[in-house]
Amino acid sequence: MQELFDKMKEYLNMDSEISFAEFDGYYKNVVAFLNDNWTGLNEEDTMKMLFILDNLKSNGEDRAKRKEKESKKYAKMAQRTEIWANALIGRLREAGLTDEEIGKRYEEIYEAV
Repeated sequence: MQELFDKMKEYLNMDSEISFAEFDGYYKNVVAFLNDNWTGLNEEDTMKMLFILDNLKSNGEDRAKRKEKESKKYAKMAQRTEIWANALIGRLREAGLTDEEIGKRYEEIYEAV
């Protein structure tokens, strides 16, 4: 989990954009991790994963708007990351966090990056 989070921080601090192949590979690593581990994530790791998913979603949506051969693939990735994010938000709500608390914790992670 921490490795995926650190990689996202690295991507966000880059001056250039990563290739489709690297974006796709990272996305697939995130989804594979979630498929195997999402129900066992603690609260902190769930928040970090929300941060990862939010950034994948927004970057996927942005790239999907471009007229490139991978546009549809980016759009699908953005849709799937939104589904995962909603599932994780649901788990946090079940754990007793309010939307305001989730938002505040997310902002703390965002500001720390």
